[in-house]
Amino acid sequence: MRAVQKQLENETRRRHLWLWALLLVQLLLARDSHADLPADEWPESTSTLDECHDEYALASANASSIYMQSFSSCELTANETKYDLSIDEQMEREQIQLGASTVCNNMQQCDTLDEDLEYFKCMQDNGKRNQQLLMQINYNASSAETRLREDYDAVQQTFVLCTLEAQLVYVNGMRENYEQLLQCRS
Repeated sequence: MRAVQKQLENETRRRHLWLWALLLVQLLLARDSHADLPADEWPESTSTLDECHDEYALASANASSIYMQSFSSCELTANETKYDLSIDEQMEREQIQLGASTVCNNMQQCDTLDEDLEYFKCMQDNGKRNQQLLMQINYNASSAETRLREDYDAVQQTFVLCTLEAQLVYVNGMRENYEQLLQCRS
């Protein structure tokens, strides 16, 4: 369970680094020009091309920053939900492990018997018990795996929809920025 959490944290870090690199590129393009203006305050159409492009770069960096925050929020929610699901399944896992230990212990009891008749009788009796235990283990494991897979699929679906919404906001913001750039340049 700890390994799953560590893997999810590493995946989140990789994605954050990629998003930070994207934001850094956008900020470098902005070059501190007009840093005191909000992103939606574009220079008048009498502005120079440099002023228009500087504002476009700042507005693009802002859109990238918002996208990065939204994407990170989607990813964090998905990772936390997966971790919570792992914790919820821990009791089921412990019951399965307890059943498996019982099966092994039942068979080991017979190993201590020296007389053949007692040994075979022990194996017969414990074999019947183990058969019931193994059927229960199979049922518990199969049902837990099915539920967990469905839960993970739901988490993945929610994550994809969340990131698609973030992408839509980003693309619309970039489209509006481009339209404002064209207006500024005219």
